[in-house]
Amino acid sequence: MNITLENIIAPVNDEMNRFEELMRMFLTCDSPLLENVIEYVFGRKGKRIRPLLAVLSAAATGKQLGDRTFAGAAAVELIHSATIIHDDVVDESDERRGRKSVNASWSSKIAVLVGDYLLSKALLIITDNKLHDMLDIMTRPICEMSEGELMQIERSMNLDLSRKTYFEIIQKKTAVLIAASMSMGAKSVGANNEFADKMYNIGQNIGIAFQIRDDIFDYHKTDKIGKPAGNDVVERKITLPLLHAISLVSQDERNRILKLVENAGENRDNVNLIRDFVNLHHGIEYAEKEANNYCNKAIELIDELPETPAKYALRDMSLYVVQRES
Repeated sequence: MNITLENIIAPVNDEMNRFEELMRMFLTCDSPLLENVIEYVFGRKGKRIRPLLAVLSAAATGKQLGDRTFAGAAAVELIHSATIIHDDVVDESDERRGRKSVNASWSSKIAVLVGDYLLSKALLIITDNKLHDMLDIMTRPICEMSEGELMQIERSMNLDLSRKTYFEIIQKKTAVLIAASMSMGAKSVGANNEFADKMYNIGQNIGIAFQIRDDIFDYHKTDKIGKPAGNDVVERKITLPLLHAISLVSQDERNRILKLVENAGENRDNVNLIRDFVNLHHGIEYAEKEANNYCNKAIELIDELPETPAKYALRDMSLYVVQRES
């Protein structure tokens, strides 16, 4: 079944249009330089998966949505965008989604400051729109995402990563914000803690599946997610496909492969050798199976929700994140 974002958005299309209106209003600023960078970042509409999940989670309660939901969704998107900009600076990435990153188009200094501005703007949106009851839900992910990035950097230095640590990193780097988006969406319309907690758990599973899918793309031969294929290997990031493959071989072979990873930045030919090794040991198939497991966990929880069009859109979103090709 071919699931598209357009089909997922359909039940909340009007609501997402209201979200976009508020986003444009929140991003108005007086600085020409800041305005240019913001237009560059947000001018080309992305998937908006996190705000969409926030809106769908609110709609899944069966309650009427208002500007609290849309303001919270806007804050989520700003936090996400800020962390992407900061990540590109940390990783010294020149490309994001098929075009130059902010740090490559302007400078790392400007990129850091714009990222800081977007984080600050998200917090202002939360306070100005009296979302104080959701302040903890929305700000805790910022701390955890930073922890996850630092954990990944630390592990890349000595190429030391266990399965447990891998899942801890992707939980912090990706899943926590998706989970918070869904919990926030439910709470924005007055859902009780039990319902909000269920949405958080659904978001955790969707987020982990989403990140595993992204990690699989790195072992394809095309740049499917807008960054060079093999970029994780070059940055010495050991993700699930490779983690599984090296768990199946002798210590000598493991050391040989890790040496290739260590030198991949200087020798891009190593990327192909590592990709061949991962394919030989079915690392991609293993990672796909794991992503599907988390997708199924999300769907099991979604099936417990009340009957609404948003419920089935959330179900489709769970499938979309593991089937998407970009």
